[in-house]
Amino acid sequence: GELCISSFIIGLTLLLVPGANAVDALKTCTCLLKECRLELVKCIGNPSCAANVACLQTCNNRPDETECQIKCGDLFENSVVDEFNDCAVSRKKCVPRKSDVGEFPVPDPRALVEKFELDDFAGKWYITSGLNPTFDTFDCQVHEFHTESGKLFGHLSWRIRTPDSGFFTRSAVQRFVQDPKYPGILYNHDNEFLHYEDDWYV
Repeated sequence: GELCISSFIIGLTLLLVPGANAVDALKTCTCLLKECRLELVKCIGNPSCAANVACLQTCNNRPDETECQIKCGDLFENSVVDEFNDCAVSRKKCVPRKSDVGEFPVPDPRALVEKFELDDFAGKWYITSGLNPTFDTFDCQVHEFHTESGKLFGHLSWRIRTPDSGFFTRSAVQRFVQDPKYPGILYNHDNEFLHYEDDWYV
């Protein structure tokens, strides 16, 4: 059992990951086998999770690696994928995080609005265009915001097109905290799943 899983993962890794990057991939596999064994077994036995892992392997070292990974996650999402990602990425950190390359620099605070009331943002917002096609141009993308205890909460929903012309509806809840010095900065940190940060500048 375990030897078959190890052989499968190492074989898949060496097949799909070229050269020096195979060393990093083997470190990831070693960590998964040691730290996330149960989640890995469940993942391999689940068609969506196994397809997600295979899809992610096609993203390695591409110029659009991050965008590719996000698309894989959107296409192949279920509780088994979530459990596997939580272990591999969040809890045990088997999958290394990419460092910020400064592609989207933080704006100068002088460029931000001086006054911004969170209640002004409350309501339903339909996203029809945006600067980042990875996040901003989904079909039926709606963000519904409300304030609570001085924080802004957003229920985000969007549709993912499938290869067979169908779609999945995805959703997430985000919590934003306003910067006390610069009201035009909204921080979305400490997310339990994948530990991403999504800061907004107004």
